[in-house]
This record gives sequence, structure tokens and C-alpha cells, in this order.
Amino acid sequence: MKRGTLLGCIFYVLMVWFCSSTLDVHAEIASENAFEGAAWEKIIEDSIEGPQGVIQSLCATENYIITMENVSDVSDEADIVKAYYRNDKDADGNPVTKYSLAKRVANMNYEHSNGMAYNPNTKEIAVAPYTSNHPENRGCIFLMDSETLEYKGKIQIAGDYNILGIGYDTVNDRYVIQTNVDGGYSFKILDNQFQIIEDLGSYADTAKGDNFQDLCVSGDYIINFPLTLNMGIGDFIHMYSISQKRMVSDARLDFRFENVVNDEPESICELEPGVFLAAVNVVYADGRRTICLYKTTVPYNFPAEQITQETDTDMAQETDTDMVRETDTDMTRETDMDMMQETVMDRIRDIELTQETAEVLERILKVVIVILSVLIIVSAVYMRHINLQRERRMRLERARRERERIRSMYTH
Repeated sequence: MKRGTLLGCIFYVLMVWFCSSTLDVHAEIASENAFEGAAWEKIIEDSIEGPQGVIQSLCATENYIITMENVSDVSDEADIVKAYYRNDKDADGNPVTKYSLAKRVANMNYEHSNGMAYNPNTKEIAVAPYTSNHPENRGCIFLMDSETLEYKGKIQIAGDYNILGIGYDTVNDRYVIQTNVDGGYSFKILDNQFQIIEDLGSYADTAKGDNFQDLCVSGDYIINFPLTLNMGIGDFIHMYSISQKRMVSDARLDFRFENVVNDEPESICELEPGVFLAAVNVVYADGRRTICLYKTTVPYNFPAEQITQETDTDMAQETDTDMVRETDTDMTRETDMDMMQETVMDRIRDIELTQETAEVLERILKVVIVILSVLIIVSAVYMRHINLQRERRMRLERARRERERIRSMYTH
């Protein structure tokens, strides 16, 4: 009887897990031509510090927008990493000026520093150096702490090519890299331990331009900029389908420059679902060289709009209520488990045991405790899953409102 009850509990938890997984909010870029005619809004412009410096890569964490300036390709001079406040409050809740400079670090040479990708699970930024002026950096990825912006170490991916660009796939907890010309400009998928698990092939012959900048991953798509500097054909953005293993679009970019004589889109990242940020180096007619960060929102499928149109207050109230409910549920679950253990112990004390019976019951008790421990772990994982779902719904809601804000700017 006890065994049936425990097995029933395990089955129930697993069924709840399965059902909740099937109800995940699914959102994706609405079209392969999502970037056609996209309106880009400049949100940050800053100076380039080095005489030969170029902002090569960009990524975003929960609190910061981070850029890296490659100061020199011919010396070991440290590259410049800058973090701008992404929100109007810092990590501690203190008010700050949104998009203002928060941190500046320059103590490590990241080679050409051509790409960056942020992993929220490890709180690390992976840097694709592209070059290997130092032979020991061949085929390596550098790791940086996302809060301190300090160098943490490096991991070698291969010995016969360098890493040109890198993106992190948050849904599947994996990385996507693009190799340099020695690797045929191919895309490869890495697991969260940076081990190659799939080769998606090479697409250089279908691309605009003859080289590539950094990339990001959004759902089924790899998005990057081809290098078209000084080719006289304008700027483009590529979308590659991971499932189809082919390039599906090459939309032309229009940043609506004024008095700009030269420009180079270098890196792209996704701030929220469907909200993208691009880093573009520009040279003005008067000789000024700056980095401009442009934001755009692309057509996006939001099933969440059909489920609910929660206001910020409603979402906050729901979060508070859910947190109380989760706390009550956890306390009830722990109380029930303690009672089950006490009941078993009481039954053992009430029986006059022989030595042999005592040993058998002791083994049974250990099994019961193990099963209870498994249930507690499964329950904890399940609650973590629910919290992640809630965070994702809130991100989708913020992205939807941002999308409507930008749309209204260009329709009035």
C-alpha cells in the first residue's frame, strides 16, 4: 500500500511536469524577412578611444549593455571593455541614468575581440578573438566575468581554425560559433561545456560580402552582419535557419545616417524577444569616429497576447500571489513529508521487533527516505521551472510593449 502511494506521488509529479512543459509560452521571429524595412533607433553614441580602435563586439546582460574596443591588432595593448546601464536602476535598485556609462575596464588583450555572447546561467561572457597573434590562442574562446568585466580564462575549441563570432542560445543552453576562413566560415553548435555537437555547414558563397562580423541566436535563426566595408553595396543583415541549414534572408540595412562618410556594422545581440541591438562604427564628414548603438523591434509572434493582456500592476500582484502560494505549498509539502517520516518511525517503535525484522524495516525506511528526497528534488526543479516560465512571460510582455512603442513612433 505504501509503495503504491509513493509511486502514485512520483507519477503525479512527473505528469504535472510534463503538462506544464507542454504549456510553455512559445514565441519566435514572425518571418524570415523580419528585418526588411526595420526602423533603427540610436540609443547610445560614444567616442572611440584608440587612434586605430574599433568596437568589434557587443552583448547584453540583465543590467548592462557591454561593448569591446579592439585597440590594436599589432600590439598587446589591452582592449577596452565598457558597460552601459541597460535600465534606469542598477543591480541594487539605485536610480541611474539609462544608457550612461557604468564601468570601464582595460587590462586584457582579447586579440581582435570579434564576438561576444552572454550566458545568464554561468554569468560569463564568451569572447571570440578571431585572430591568434599568439599561437597559444589558436582556436580559443576567452571567458570574462559579466559583473567585474575581468578576464577568467580560455578554452580551446579547435587547433586548425579561429573563432570568428559567437552567440548563446538561451532556450537550448548551447552556443553557436562561426569559424574563420580556415574553417570555411562554417557554423557549429557547441554544448554548454563548449564541446562541438553539430556542424551546420558553410554558407559563404550565398552571403553578401566576403567575410563576417559577430552573430547572435534567436530561436531557429542565426543572425549576423556580412563585412561589406568599402564594397559600395551598402549594409546587410543575414538570417540563417538552423533547422533548414541555409541562409533564408539578406535584408538591406538603413540606419538613416546624417553626415556619415563611412560605417561598419560590427555586432548584434537580442535585448528582449524581438528587440535587437546593433553596434555600428561610424566616421563623420568632419573626421570624428564614434560607436553608435541602434535598437529595432522586428515582427514577432506573441502567443502571450492571446492568453492575457496583463498590466504591470496585475503582473506584480500575480507574482506576489504566486510567491505566497509557492511558499505555502512548499511548507505544506515539507510538513506532509515530515509527517510521513514520523508515522513510519512510530509504527516501528510500536512493534516488538526481532533483530532480523529490525534490519529489514531499517532498509525499508532508508528506501522511503531516498524516495522522499527524490520527491523533494523533483519538486524544487519543478518550482524553478515555473519561475522561469513566469520570467519569460514577463519578458515577452515587456517586449510587446516596446514593440508597440516603437511602432507608434513611426505611425504618428
